Amino acid sequence: MSNSILPMLANSKLPPGVDHLHITTEGTVRLGRGGELIEFGFSFMDVPFTASTRQVQTGPVVQVSGEIAPLPYSAEGLVVRRSAMAIIDASQELAHARLAISKHKTILCVGKAPFSIPATPVDLISSVASIILEVKPFLQILAEILPTWPKPAVQG
Repeated sequence: MSNSILPMLANSKLPPGVDHLHITTEGTVRLGRGGELIEFGFSFMDVPFTASTRQVQTGPVVQVSGEIAPLPYSAEGLVVRRSAMAIIDASQELAHARLAISKHKTILCVGKAPFSIPATPVDLISSVASIILEVKPFLQILAEILPTWPKPAVQG
């Protein structure tokens, strides 16, 4: 994300009637109207994440998801697979985030946190940061034991 966008995000609320904010991977911002979702992407520990808002019974939440890496096969090492499964299981006790396994046997990081309306971009980013900080120790352990981990995006 471009550094020039951060001051705008930190010091402003969405204009009246604007309830859609989309930050592209290039760092540009698109605003919209009409009850659309607010969505943006970011990388943490070289893992691409997406964040979007949605309305639930208890109020608005921001949801975060990222695809971490394939779940190791037993043939890659039974100890590594069991360790990865133990980390995933332990993450189920977190308040706002957890690790999961997709139907394609990929390790996912998912989470959601509430935010208040009206929300500033900083409020949304703070909610997302709280999710990521909660799951960070689990991601760090996975990064140490998994045979594969996402590579840094090539800037070009």
